[in-house]
Amino acid sequence: MGSLIRTKGISKIMIKRLMFLSLSTLLLVGSSSSQTTDANPHKKSGNETLPSIVIAGLDAYKAKGPEEAVRTWIKDSPIDGSREALSQSNSLRQIQDFYGNFQSYEVISIRDLSPRTQVICLVLDYEKGPLFAKFTVYKASQAWILTNFNFNTKEEAILPPQR
Repeated sequence: MGSLIRTKGISKIMIKRLMFLSLSTLLLVGSSSSQTTDANPHKKSGNETLPSIVIAGLDAYKAKGPEEAVRTWIKDSPIDGSREALSQSNSLRQIQDFYGNFQSYEVISIRDLSPRTQVICLVLDYEKGPLFAKFTVYKASQAWILTNFNFNTKEEAILPPQR
């Protein structure tokens, strides 16, 4: 009879441990899948979903500097030749003076406003800090063109508010 009680005691302990492990596993799997699920299915890292005009400007920035980046971004767009757009190269140069050289970028979000309009938010990484960027692109008859862009060192000036 003593061994029977002992067996039942071990079984109850084992069952409790198994239940605990099972629940822990479910909680871990549930939390990791909720972290990987993104409200924006178009948000990707790297160059996977960025329109080529944005990538071309970023590549030009890295290789040839701010003026070439802005020229690349506004080429064939409604803001091509705009003084305001061209002045953005001065802003980028000032950022470089403050933060050091442009190193890389990361996609924060890509939001489809319509089948032909996207708003893209990026963080541009420099040696000493981030710059936040917002690009509005439009799918014209031939290719994506940039219709607006903005840079700021304050993320709240660029990024949509967190909910």
